[in-house]
Amino acid sequence: MGSGVSSAVVWESMFADACVDEESNWHPGPCEFSVRYGTPVCAEGETPRPPRWRRFQIPPSTTWSEWEQADYGSCAGAAVVPVLTAEDFRRLPLPAPILNVQPNGDWVLTKIETIVYTDPTPVTLTTEVMGFPVTVEATPSRFTYAWGDGHSTVTRDPGRPHPAFDVFHEYEELGHVAITLTTEWSGRYQVAGDPQWREVTGTATTTATSHTFEVQERTARLVSETCDQNPDAPGCEGWHPSEARS
Repeated sequence: MGSGVSSAVVWESMFADACVDEESNWHPGPCEFSVRYGTPVCAEGETPRPPRWRRFQIPPSTTWSEWEQADYGSCAGAAVVPVLTAEDFRRLPLPAPILNVQPNGDWVLTKIETIVYTDPTPVTLTTEVMGFPVTVEATPSRFTYAWGDGHSTVTRDPGRPHPAFDVFHEYEELGHVAITLTTEWSGRYQVAGDPQWREVTGTATTTATSHTFEVQERTARLVSETCDQNPDAPGCEGWHPSEARS
């Protein structure tokens, strides 16, 4: 079964004076030698802020980049909260939920339930919008299963493994198929320094596709042993041990 996971870039910001050392290298304050850019002079009613600095790390690495100066200081009036747009949301490296298929073998039977399920756990990512660190919580909200035979199912139920039959499909035709799961994500976000969580206006999607398997038709026969006991018995071709039905 296939799914991909990418790591988000983690950003960290701070406000500090811009300092220059004896070798003319710039770094965030407090300053030991001299200050080139400090807190600006602002109009009445505005709040002065020193230059903003930022750095990043790319998980799983825990090493931060060097601090880089993002601006030269600013004057803040009424609080302006940047908006995480639907386009921003879709650019995030959302991990496609794993598509689980039961039975998990090389074949399934016609007119017998093929069960699917996935993991609906929300994921948390960190990004940056207009220079502000933003925490994003993305939640799988709708699942579309394309069964590979021209039929599809749309549901908000992530399903459960056997013996539950929450989400399943019965194949009518013989052949080779693969199942594709398209997951629709909804999201909310929180800008650093703002306690309020805000909804993302729009959704994002990810896809995961199973391996190709064969839809077969079997004829019932009376036998003295199970396929687990004798995998070479008539009707047991392609059978995997009991873990195939777990």
